[in-house]
Amino acid sequence: MRLRPPSTLLTTASPSRPRLCRCAPRPPFRPLVTLAIETSCDDTAVAVLEHHHHHHHHPARPTRLLFNERISADLRAYRGIRPAAALAGHQRTLAGLVRRALAHLGPSGRPDLVAATRGPGIHANLATGLFTAKGLALAWGVPLVGVHHMQAHALTPRLVRALGMPMAGGGGGGGEAPAPAAVTPEFPFITLLVSGGHSQLVLSTDVTTHRVLATTSDAAVGNVLDQTARVILPAPVLAASPDVMYGRLLESYAFDGDGDDDDPYAFYTPHRTRADELADVDTGYAWRLPLPMRATRRMAYSFAAVHSTVHAVAARPGPTWTTRSGARSPGTRSARLCLALDPGTAAFEGAAVARAARTLVVAGGVACNKFLMHVLRTTLAARGLLRSSAEDGGSGDGIREIIAPPVALCTDNAAMIAWAGMEMYEAGWHSDLDVAPVAKWPLDPAVVLPGKSAGEPGGLMEIGGWLRWK
Repeated sequence: MRLRPPSTLLTTASPSRPRLCRCAPRPPFRPLVTLAIETSCDDTAVAVLEHHHHHHHHPARPTRLLFNERISADLRAYRGIRPAAALAGHQRTLAGLVRRALAHLGPSGRPDLVAATRGPGIHANLATGLFTAKGLALAWGVPLVGVHHMQAHALTPRLVRALGMPMAGGGGGGGEAPAPAAVTPEFPFITLLVSGGHSQLVLSTDVTTHRVLATTSDAAVGNVLDQTARVILPAPVLAASPDVMYGRLLESYAFDGDGDDDDPYAFYTPHRTRADELADVDTGYAWRLPLPMRATRRMAYSFAAVHSTVHAVAARPGPTWTTRSGARSPGTRSARLCLALDPGTAAFEGAAVARAARTLVVAGGVACNKFLMHVLRTTLAARGLLRSSAEDGGSGDGIREIIAPPVALCTDNAAMIAWAGMEMYEAGWHSDLDVAPVAKWPLDPAVVLPGKSAGEPGGLMEIGGWLRWK
């Protein structure tokens, strides 16, 4: 084999940016096939999504999820997220998932688009997926889209409807599955993003424009639920958990399905007015949890006090679960119910600002919590914010439906990354190959992160790295 002289190797290398050959309109009526990678935290996920933009030519199946697999790092030894261990999981499993996904790319053996989570998340973990996606996009000569993780959660209901899957939720027919060709909810809509890392109320007016109406000033509700669960749940219950989703375990423990009640949520009565919300109510226990946003109208969630109060109550010597009536019930189900529910109740206190939208989407890992969905639905209905079209003739303010994706699409997954990447691409955007992971990346440019100045870019489109292709 003859080797090129070093001078030839140097002269053939070009400093110019590689040109991608596929950033152009596809032949009419050909589907867009997207391969997506998600590695923002501890889940390694890969998906292949096919979408026909011209629905009338493929009315039966305009959108198909051809491949969607996820492997979660085993972090039970750490009882929570350990970035280094999660990173090792990505490095161990990502290549195998991509290899399996290749068999679902069709006769061409390559997608039209590669999407990967660019942020927010754990920087090194994001880099594993994003840099793998860069290599694939370059090798295949197809465009890359670096996806915002929370944008993907917000857009997930549109994927669910496009796939013809039923929604979770209630009110306004939220659980019904429309014709598969429909991509709804239509903009604008409100999204309550609740996960281990985020608690935000977001108004989405189009694919690229998302205004954060409220966010957490300290800990996210999912993180608080996980941490309080580690304090509340008995050691054998924690030890038997198959993962570190302790917030989900807390809900199943609180509502254990023992058959005592036909309606396990019947004890909850929503506040009809702000005055009712502010009134002190005797819970029957010798302790009380602070409700975030109770003492202020400022649109900022705060869950740190809930976390610290739970730890303080649990650390008290003696019968810490004693009621004011004197009936001792240490470790009883009712005491744990009270602890389990208050953080979730507070998560939805800001939802009253949803008057301007017809659809309220609940997304993120905590959207799997059925009791939280019940609290949100009953509270909005009690305050006149959840209304049917028949109530006002189809006009006026108010939410018409509350929807949440199925459980498998609430938690982190690559299918939502594929859909968000596809929506961004069809809107005319793709990413430069020199984009880097962004650990902290606000959706809204008006949100200023700690340590940043008001003039520094930070929104979805303002962060840089976007290229127009049409």
